[in-house]
Amino acid sequence: MDIILFLFIFPIATIIFSIALQKILCNPFLVSSIILAIFLIVTFTVYGVNFLIAAFIYAVISLLTAYIVSILCKIANRTIEINFINNDTRSREGENNSCQCSNSQNRSGNNSGTLCNGDPNTTACRTCACQRQFRNCLRRV
Repeated sequence: MDIILFLFIFPIATIIFSIALQKILCNPFLVSSIILAIFLIVTFTVYGVNFLIAAFIYAVISLLTAYIVSILCKIANRTIEINFINNDTRSREGENNSCQCSNSQNRSGNNSGTLCNGDPNTTACRTCACQRQFRNCLRRV
């Protein structure tokens, strides 16, 4: 029974809790240290010093899982940002090709869209369009 617990149940529970903690805390080292602290408490209260090596192995599994989840979340966020930019440029294809950022002014009166230079395909315009679409999306919720 102990072999099944050490080889299957604890690693699967470590992976599941690491994913959940990474989504909440967004810090792989913090996730790994929380898992290590939990297993250290279990080591000295239930199993003894022999379980100490397994506790560090589970902490490494937790760190690797948290990094993988972090990378996957970054990839997903980039994909969403690219979709926002692509959707906004597609919706503006029917409009005139003047960049909307080049006409905006900040509170001090300076032109905040000077990087656009009237070209809607510059990074400044696409970023501005993405932020505007994201704001509109938040208002609907």
